[in-house]
Amino acid sequence: MKAPGVPATMWTFQPMIDSETTRLIARHYGLDLTERDHLLLSALLLARLFGGSGKVPLLRSKGAALTGPFAVAQHFDAALPAVDRLIPNTPPLSTQVASDWQRYNDVLGTAVAVYAYFYLLPQRALMQPIFAEPVPWIEATLLPLTYPILRAIITYGLKLSPAAAAAAADTIRTSFDATDARIADGRRFLAGDRLTLGDIALCGAAAPLLLPRGYGALMPPIEAMPAPLRGLMEQLRARPTAAFVQRLYDSGFDGS
Repeated sequence: MKAPGVPATMWTFQPMIDSETTRLIARHYGLDLTERDHLLLSALLLARLFGGSGKVPLLRSKGAALTGPFAVAQHFDAALPAVDRLIPNTPPLSTQVASDWQRYNDVLGTAVAVYAYFYLLPQRALMQPIFAEPVPWIEATLLPLTYPILRAIITYGLKLSPAAAAAAADTIRTSFDATDARIADGRRFLAGDRLTLGDIALCGAAAPLLLPRGYGALMPPIEAMPAPLRGLMEQLRARPTAAFVQRLYDSGFDGS
């Protein structure tokens, strides 16, 4: 059985794709999730303080300290029958889900982060309130001073540049093309008849560009986005993959 009502606390930097993916995994398992949002450096320090590896997101539940969405899924899968796990353990399904995790969480997720941050970080008046909204008051108060540092850290970490943004846009479109083709047969889930970690990885990675109902991170409204970003978002939101993602959000990721 799943773990409805089991308390869990997540320390994170809210906009991260891995944070949204972890939220969706927690929703699937029915965890009673409390989120502790901080600016990036504070989140990293607190993740180490509370028993993690110094990376975010960190989720703690019943003494377990779990870093990243994959570790969270592994931990809660262990109590379930094999047929109910997000991470199947027998091929060919296990091979497919491992490939989907890499395709969506790693490749698409990185491309989405690069493209979105390249256009959003220079928009300080737009993004500073978004970053400040969920964090403790002291971090929000200091953000006018620390925003250049946060921007520099993200820019360096993602190696943002015009060339990187252009390559990211190509990767995003290619990923949506492949997913559109894959779901064209009307399948309910990427792997056919059951929800897996691949579905959740797709939703977490695509959400910043699709802004589906139920998305757990703060983002500017689409009409406020910089023109290149808004244009790509509008294109993607008209794709079959966008409807697929929204249906999963509407389902609550309960596998139905």
